[in-house]
Amino acid sequence: MIILSVLLAGCGEFVERLNPFDKEDDPELPPGDSSVEPQQPAPGAGFPFADDQVFELELTLPPASADALVYEGDYVPATLAFAGYEAETGVRLKGAGTFENLDGKPSLKLNFGAFTPGAKFLGNERLTLNAMKYDRTKMREAVAYRMYERMGVPSPRHGYAHLTINGENYGLYSIVETLDENFLDRAYPDDGNGNLYDSTFIYADLTGAGLVNFDLQEGEPAASHTDLQALVGALDAGNFWDVFQTRFDVDATLSFLAVDLASPNWDGYSRNTNNFLVYHATVADRWSIVPWGQDSAFYGGGLLYGGVRARITVACQNDVSCRAALEERISEVLAVWEGEDLHGWAAVTADLIDPTCQADPRKQEDCQQEDMLDLLLERPEEVRRELGP
Repeated sequence: MIILSVLLAGCGEFVERLNPFDKEDDPELPPGDSSVEPQQPAPGAGFPFADDQVFELELTLPPASADALVYEGDYVPATLAFAGYEAETGVRLKGAGTFENLDGKPSLKLNFGAFTPGAKFLGNERLTLNAMKYDRTKMREAVAYRMYERMGVPSPRHGYAHLTINGENYGLYSIVETLDENFLDRAYPDDGNGNLYDSTFIYADLTGAGLVNFDLQEGEPAASHTDLQALVGALDAGNFWDVFQTRFDVDATLSFLAVDLASPNWDGYSRNTNNFLVYHATVADRWSIVPWGQDSAFYGGGLLYGGVRARITVACQNDVSCRAALEERISEVLAVWEGEDLHGWAAVTADLIDPTCQADPRKQEDCQQEDMLDLLLERPEEVRRELGP
């Protein structure tokens, strides 16, 4: 067994690239040459964001660490093992309305650099493990992030895990890419050094009153909130469509709003000013909205603009030019939704996770992936009827 915490201390840049499960494509063989057997994918290929596996993760917490895990607590030492590899990591509990301790089914944050700065596990500095407490389909995050990605919206990657803690079965978890500097480098390859702000409360919005509910997640602390204040000032003083076109990444933001509305998500940005981040790409000097916490996406139906209250969504709805562009983008979302067979992909995912979900001793509700599959079939036509010819 390779102890990654030792490797990480001395291998520098090599360790940052280390993921033994990522294999290059098999070499092409000359016609008729069968002398080389094609390689089979390693059992952990794509860790941790492949959509064709449920990864087996084992978390070990010493007694002192288990006792120290409390609401809004600090990271505590633990060990994560996967496929014969293990690493020291920091662990803390996450969640507000979804919070649970170890007696239930907690959502977790893992930080491999919490106690060894710069340490990574198979290329990952941090991971988020969501218990999907209120998602009986266990697929809302997976489907939402796939849809955002297909529409070109910078968004976290997603995977699934079966988790044990100190040998006890904690069941099925979603693995979500943590929104940190590594995410920014991936999602904004030429402009990842800007300021990323997390909405810390449901009243966070791009308004004077809403700015206090943003925290700087990544970026320059000395300049924190000054760019947000400038954006709000421009929105307060200018014509919305002009400000939108000059201050926002128009394509990414329209696509974000389109998926948020069409999905629909009652606990997202547009309807609850919740579960989102905003990013200022400083080279392009453009803002975008980043989805997060998508466990209420693709839930039920309803009117496209039903319950909408977020500033950017409401302003776009009420501006003739912006609304026309937004509804054209919603139509594009539906075309991708059906053209790439989101329902078919979700059906395969449902079959993949069902055994682990059914055997989950800590789930609060029966697994009902069919709820998601029904919505994916029915929602596009409902949205088209509202959009009209």
